[in-house]
Amino acid sequence: MKIHLLLASAGMLFFVACDQVGRDSGASDEAVLAPEAPQDVWLADFAAMQRFAELAGGAEEAEKFDDAAIYYERAFVASDKIPSPTGLVFGPQSAVSYVKAGSPDDALRLLEAAAEKGWTYAESIEAAEEFATLRDADRFKAAVAKMRANQDAFAESHRDPDTAKLIFDDVERFWAAYDLASKETSKSKKAAILRKHYLGPGTPGLIDYHRIKTGTMEQFVERLEESPGYYDGIRERTLMAMEFETDIRDGLRRFVDIYPEASVPDVTFVIGRLNSGGTAGPTGMLIGLDVWSWTEGVPLDGISEGFQQVVKNLDLNSLPFIVVHEHIHALQQYSGEPTVLYAALIEGSADFLAGLAMPEADKPHYYKWGLEREEMIWRRFQEEMDTKNIQNWSGNNGQVEDEDWYADLGYFIGARICEAYYEQAEDKSKAIRDLLFVSEPNAILKASGYAERFDD
Repeated sequence: MKIHLLLASAGMLFFVACDQVGRDSGASDEAVLAPEAPQDVWLADFAAMQRFAELAGGAEEAEKFDDAAIYYERAFVASDKIPSPTGLVFGPQSAVSYVKAGSPDDALRLLEAAAEKGWTYAESIEAAEEFATLRDADRFKAAVAKMRANQDAFAESHRDPDTAKLIFDDVERFWAAYDLASKETSKSKKAAILRKHYLGPGTPGLIDYHRIKTGTMEQFVERLEESPGYYDGIRERTLMAMEFETDIRDGLRRFVDIYPEASVPDVTFVIGRLNSGGTAGPTGMLIGLDVWSWTEGVPLDGISEGFQQVVKNLDLNSLPFIVVHEHIHALQQYSGEPTVLYAALIEGSADFLAGLAMPEADKPHYYKWGLEREEMIWRRFQEEMDTKNIQNWSGNNGQVEDEDWYADLGYFIGARICEAYYEQAEDKSKAIRDLLFVSEPNAILKASGYAERFDD
């Protein structure tokens, strides 16, 4: 850690020294000013942030927590120059690694820095087991208080579903970049065009989505080249998404009606590489229209059989429901050990609460299959719920080849547990809050009484 601080200090001294040289040599103020940077210059900082995060992940796996902490901190610092809050997450991640490395003061310093830069997830930080040894420290309490103030300020400024931003700008920008890239044969040139013309001038939400889901533009280009017919076929449909704005706002309004504490972050619609129909990040809800826009006759070449079934089962008319589902994710603050049960409650609560707000909406495609086989699914889930064997339960569309099993059943069983928890609760508003702020998944399961349904 001392080396890292020394490097940072040396960098600062370097810039101060350069400025002084210019002044001492008689140069004018104008002469030492750097020219205005191109709009997409931040992409270099984004790439650095990604590489630092990648190195941090490798160090974590090797249990080299000193190294992981420094790499995460460097990612956090690099994020300062990115026009999106997407890199804020690396502050708390660095703090976790510093705790594991036995450096509590550095962990507190990173939590303080994250709070100052706008981190809002106070409850998840306060409940995180990794920070148990810090909870009594005044600095920890002050950092959490600052995060809570950030959270409250954000909520107060985002209460009204009618003023939340629904951002479609990146969709047209993608297709313009797509047309430019299609004139090239080189993968690297295509990737460069997408970076410059799609990501470079993109919205904060697109940047957020790119970090969380897209990965790299090279990966994106591979998907475009594997499935050109699919992308050509969905273009018109993706451009229709803004027609659902009224229904989307109605869905958000209904959720606020049943949970008045809710804030309503912005919603950004993007085109991705067919690996996520929706997620949530620091910017709000993020919707991948590429997953929702298939219609009969659009080619499915290059897409796995499992994911073909996904896009065939999804429809653009479901956008209002999926936006509310992602709205739930944007509000959630889960903490604790990431088990199969934990993951099931994260997704299941989003499904259940979205359905509570929109009871007329069609249930997701896995529900019909699940309801007909619920006890069988529960028995298998019960055996694996305390493990980390998530591949049988979520994001496994491309892996399910057995007719006796179905994809994303973690969503289904999680929603059924959440429904049981809500039904048994006398205070329904508290039950909703409980499902948004989970630190002990097994306590939710026990209180729900769901398991008792299958007792012999």
